[in-house]
Amino acid sequence: MRNGLSENPFDDLCREKGYLSLKRSLFNYRLRKWKISKHVPPLGLILDVGSGVAPVSPDLKRTVLADISEEAMRSIDLRVKEKLVTSVTDMCFEAASFDCILCSEVLEHVADDSKAVSELRKILKAGGTLVITVPFQKKYWGEDDDYVGHVRRYEPGELEEKLKKAGFGMVETFKLSGPIERFLTLASLRYYVNSGPIRKSFIKIYRMANIMIFVLLLFAESYVSWARTTRILTVARGLECSMRKK
Repeated sequence: MRNGLSENPFDDLCREKGYLSLKRSLFNYRLRKWKISKHVPPLGLILDVGSGVAPVSPDLKRTVLADISEEAMRSIDLRVKEKLVTSVTDMCFEAASFDCILCSEVLEHVADDSKAVSELRKILKAGGTLVITVPFQKKYWGEDDDYVGHVRRYEPGELEEKLKKAGFGMVETFKLSGPIERFLTLASLRYYVNSGPIRKSFIKIYRMANIMIFVLLLFAESYVSWARTTRILTVARGLECSMRKK
């Protein structure tokens, strides 16, 4: 514990009932989940690593949840195939275990992200799909990055290079969000910090507001330029066995 807080700051959030009630309704979470769903194959076993209490998998029945936070795994109330506590840099799975791996808003927290990427490659099946989302461009570093313990925002080409070096093939990056989502995320954090715990009576209002913002972002953020992109979605494929042998 540090100054009454957990070593993992997300453990403290998981103990707040208001946060748990609202997390899966937040506009930025909805936007990520919607865009990730477009790249998830219709069949096969899914790993949602670093899921916390808000998995991004569109099909929980065939999804294994994994997170470093014991509190998050205890708190989550969704029906999934399995949930367990493990680190993305040292995962407790056998090689080639998953057809699809979702790693959303995780690598920016990891000091040795190259090791994490190597772990992801090891447990992904040949020809499998890896979907990653991360914050983009150091020039957009803000108080929210400090608040949640980010160690980096990725620069153009940085993540793709690490994925290819780890042995992934067919790496492709898409724009996920831009300045409007960034502004609203920072405003939401400032409101949360200044107002204290979320009032239960306001939960329904917050949910409705977040749905409206999500719909707005679907249209507005689709026109953002690469220069103003603040979050990216990267898809990589596990190399087929025949290609790995070459």
